[in-house]
Order: sequence, then structure tokens, then C-alpha cells
Amino acid sequence: MESFKLQSYAKADLALLYSPRSGVATALQNLYRWMKRNENLMSELEAVGYNKYRHSFLKQEVGIIVKYLGEP
Repeated sequence: MESFKLQSYAKADLALLYSPRSGVATALQNLYRWMKRNENLMSELEAVGYNKYRHSFLKQEVGIIVKYLGEP
């Protein structure tokens, strides 16, 4: 299996890495739910300027997500 690469990802692509057996919509809902339930994760994302309307996660944001949720 290929190792996880820390880089920017389209939100749908990262969500599918975390939920590979789900459809895109379900994978996104799961990822957003996990993120919202983790207050420290959301606080750290907000501190670096996370924009929930952007269609991708920046490399720094992916690093923060992985820090709290683990590698997909």
C-alpha cells in the first residue's frame, strides 16, 4: 500500500482516503462530523485561516487534520 503523502488535497479526495468504501457525499459528511466533534482540531484550523467554503485543504491544514485524526 502507498504511504500517505502530506500535501494539499481536494476535500473530497481526503474524505475518500478516510472513508474509502463510502461515496463522496457520505465520506465528506463523515470527515466534517469528525472534525466538528474535535474542538482542538477546529480551533487549530481556524488559527491558520481555514475556510470551510474552499474546495481543498491546504498542506498545513492536512497536517493538522492528520495530527488529530491520524493518517487515513
